[in-house]
Amino acid sequence: MLSLSIPACFAGADKTLLSARESILLSSAAPQTALIKYTEASKRSIAAPVTAEYAYALAWGGVPEAALFNMDRALIEAPLDAGVRFYLSEIFNAFGLEDASSELAAPVPGWLKAPLKLPVLDVPAPTGDLEHALAVINLLMVQKRYVESAVLFDRLCKANASAGQCYAGYAIALEKLGAYKSAAAEAEKDLALSDVPGHRTVAQAYITGLEKRAPLKYGVSPEQGLKGRYLAFLGGNVSNAPGYSAYSVNGRVGKFISDRFDLSVNGGLNGGNSDSDYNGLTLGCSGRYNAPLSFLPVNGTLGAKAERIPAPEKGLTFLLSPGLSYFMRNSSVDVYLDIALAGAYSGSRTLSVGYTFYFGGGK
Repeated sequence: MLSLSIPACFAGADKTLLSARESILLSSAAPQTALIKYTEASKRSIAAPVTAEYAYALAWGGVPEAALFNMDRALIEAPLDAGVRFYLSEIFNAFGLEDASSELAAPVPGWLKAPLKLPVLDVPAPTGDLEHALAVINLLMVQKRYVESAVLFDRLCKANASAGQCYAGYAIALEKLGAYKSAAAEAEKDLALSDVPGHRTVAQAYITGLEKRAPLKYGVSPEQGLKGRYLAFLGGNVSNAPGYSAYSVNGRVGKFISDRFDLSVNGGLNGGNSDSDYNGLTLGCSGRYNAPLSFLPVNGTLGAKAERIPAPEKGLTFLLSPGLSYFMRNSSVDVYLDIALAGAYSGSRTLSVGYTFYFGGGK
């Protein structure tokens, strides 16, 4: 099933975020106080600058794993936002990646005035042999979690100084982040450890290419949020059976009441069934809530729907709809499972995969 749903800008930082900033700027405030407020602010907004600022607060509070995770989430959403890049640079410096930090530096955000003094942060390299450790980091690379990958490669290379493949992976992670000079330096280490002519030729060409690349140019992205935006969904499916082909076309239109919750009106058309009682209009309403997961760069979702679906027994069908959504700047990829709890199709389950756009509205 394909869903099409077509987000506006924040009207500025909300009160929760402003309160969190005040706490982090007060020298007398305990880190835990600021982190509690930032956690609440992050629940109210999926905007990349807010997520990156939350990562910065987590680093300041000495929570390294969560800082890396949220920094990756922000960078995936807004890779060239100047504020996001500032927080990335500061976090890299706290982890000891000074060269990459300097190369990726960006101006201090206006609210902060001067960088915070972050504690020295560390995370251990993946356990097990080198092959297993590389596989663990490569999985993060596939997920575009280049910030965490770079830090783990740094630790892994220090523990395996003679492993050229470690430096090669480190170079790629840095390249993906735009730290081209730092990437070239790591690729040079791989080159120095190799005596295979073919590999040396490829490595040298890679280094030459990195050295020619211009530094990234940062901009200021508007704080994208979902509150006040509208959504529109259109999808369908076809199923074949002996003698006939059944089809359904489904849609929904609605609005985000907050960045985490939307309400929609649903409609659809079923046809092609050999039993005409199962053909006709579907009408109903739904609500869906989303929240970020701590172990994946996606949001978990939970929806509930009440619909009148064509069936011999007329009446409402109630469905529970858990799933996952990967939010991007103006869209999301959604996977969810509709479970009928009551009604004509009670007990049935339907898996849907969709792509959603957001449009209009605004806070």
